[in-house]
Amino acid sequence: MAQQTGILGIQGTVGGLVFRKDGSIAQKPASNKAKFTSAASMARTRENASEFGTAASAAKLLRDSLRVAIQAASDKRMVSRLTQAMRAILAMDSTNDRGQRQVLKANLASLLGFNFNLGAGIGQNLFFQYTISGTASDVTLSIPHLDPNTDISAPVGATHYELVLGASSVSFGAKTYQQAAIAQPLGILPLNGVALANTTVVATLPAAAGADDLVVAVLGVNYYQQLNGKYSPLNNNASNPLAVEYVNVTASAGGSGNVSFDTNLTGPNDNAQGVTLAASAGDLFKFNALTTGGSAPASMDISVGGVQVASVAYLDRYTGKSFGFTHAGVAHTGAFAATVNF
Repeated sequence: MAQQTGILGIQGTVGGLVFRKDGSIAQKPASNKAKFTSAASMARTRENASEFGTAASAAKLLRDSLRVAIQAASDKRMVSRLTQAMRAILAMDSTNDRGQRQVLKANLASLLGFNFNLGAGIGQNLFFQYTISGTASDVTLSIPHLDPNTDISAPVGATHYELVLGASSVSFGAKTYQQAAIAQPLGILPLNGVALANTTVVATLPAAAGADDLVVAVLGVNYYQQLNGKYSPLNNNASNPLAVEYVNVTASAGGSGNVSFDTNLTGPNDNAQGVTLAASAGDLFKFNALTTGGSAPASMDISVGGVQVASVAYLDRYTGKSFGFTHAGVAHTGAFAATVNF
């Protein structure tokens, strides 16, 4: 049945007039572009707009460099979440003035652990140990042992799995990237198949990355159902995990210098300054306390060698900030994010 949206049955802008839903009509406001570009009162707005554009462009560049891996594993808010992460990285630039801050390689450690699909976490799907290491030319995934019968938590209906290793090098200054080619990928394997032992997968870049380029690698899983000899993707993004598991940057406090922290939490349960730790007895979590900033709740899963060992609840003011974590006597340094793997 047709419905009238207002007295005149028109809603929207026509010929410079704005027809509102309540039936009222007003003249379309004049553009304030001149005020935006020159007025002193709009200085903060101009700076915010400039930095949002810089962060959005950097996020798109990273997405484009990894698009083959991302296309099968992402949630509806992935684009905005990655842009938000880039905004936090932009804010760590202590060299350039507000409005002109840049995405600098030294501050990109906080990308480690970024989850492209909040519906599926690496720690909730993969239960085998692995390491990812890199050079200026390639990234290597090393798997000592993987039994798909016990080490992969597959969704209902899946019969096969495919490990996804994506790698690229990105120059945020030049706004260019190069994608790595995967040497001898493992391919689609049965979930009830034999175990893998001492397996490596190498992603090689077309050319060595520059000194200021970010080398980044993502690890994930695609699931398939075999029917009549064909492998059909489940086409269920909620099931496919994908996260940043390697960057060629070491996290540091404030983006430079040695890492030092003023607040310590110990396992199994401890909390202070808006951060709560759930970990094994003897584990140590260190960070720099913040008393101002966002207060929205956030959470982080920490994995070591592909096995989740701790969970941290925190206020979003800490997102992108550095922390130290010691598990089983081994110290690690990372940055607050949804998932972090050491």
